[in-house]
Amino acid sequence: MGDYHWRELYREVVETNLCTGCAACVMACPTDVLGYDDKYHPIQIGEGMGIDQCVIGDRGCDICTRACPRFRAWETELDDALFGRPREADEVYGVVKSLLLTRATDKAIHENGQDGGLVSVLLIWGLENGKIDGALTSKITEGRPFDAEPFLATTKQHVLDTAGSRYTYSANPLAMAEADDQKLKQVALVGMSCQASINGSVLARGINKYARKIALTIGLLCSKTFTYEGQVEVLANHGVAIEDVVKVNVKGRFMVWTRDGRYLDIPLKELHKYTRPGCKLCPDFAAEHADISAGGIGAEDDWTLTVVRTARGEEWMQGVMDAGLIEAKPAEGDPVAMDLLYKLSKKSRTRWPSELLPEDQRAPALLPVV
Repeated sequence: MGDYHWRELYREVVETNLCTGCAACVMACPTDVLGYDDKYHPIQIGEGMGIDQCVIGDRGCDICTRACPRFRAWETELDDALFGRPREADEVYGVVKSLLLTRATDKAIHENGQDGGLVSVLLIWGLENGKIDGALTSKITEGRPFDAEPFLATTKQHVLDTAGSRYTYSANPLAMAEADDQKLKQVALVGMSCQASINGSVLARGINKYARKIALTIGLLCSKTFTYEGQVEVLANHGVAIEDVVKVNVKGRFMVWTRDGRYLDIPLKELHKYTRPGCKLCPDFAAEHADISAGGIGAEDDWTLTVVRTARGEEWMQGVMDAGLIEAKPAEGDPVAMDLLYKLSKKSRTRWPSELLPEDQRAPALLPVV
């Protein structure tokens, strides 16, 4: 990328609201002059620097722009790096090696996790077999039930303690700082679609430190996330305090289970006005640049829709299957899951507004959907 650094990244991605808040630039910054604010955006924190000025960038450092999975021609670059070719127009939910429905065979892991428990199985297997030393994931923020913050999981118990979905945003790549401090050699990255794209950006643009260190990327199917305060308000409107909630899920509606055994079905439209700004222009529902994409969108709540995308993803899936840790069946057996994967991916891909960039700076348009 040469002459492009923080100034271009800030003006083209952050200021135009194309920034998803994935924190790749903060994670990769070698001099720690970028930080992360409470609006889920990277910020300049170097002493004496302006909001879009980086004197280190002026000297030739362009790592933040190279790490960013939304900068310039990101989609074709990431596709080429991971799959050796751009996606075809009819590959609406990205390049796929196999589509499965999976669930943990261990009842405790299955019941503790979200849907089929696949993510927990992969992380635990990886830790116990020396494939990874830790996982960049999220945990509940103390004092803010169902809010989330980055967390480095290094044990089976950590994985079990952090299982389940939260619909606030956590920039999980920020946990890489602790992994670096602990000198971990190999980590898994678990994150929403935008964060999973880091799997491709570090490879495509030669961020070799993290291309080598991230041993597996698990992407979570994601249409959008909501602010914590918005969820608190919506729940309160239905007579529920968020601290009384034990589980939430989103499947066309906001599904809520409480400590006293109640279940609420809340129309999702009540949460729309609390959509996190970084989600409104994100075109990637299906975590298209993960090694393995996972989510619970099928007719059966206790199975995980699993999209295996890379050879590395295949290797990990074969490992947990050979160990008898999951059961798997073809995803085509659940037409509800397949239909939603297609429709939600197609809908998300209409969001990308290339017209926000100056004409001479626009990336090639996202490939069309059919």
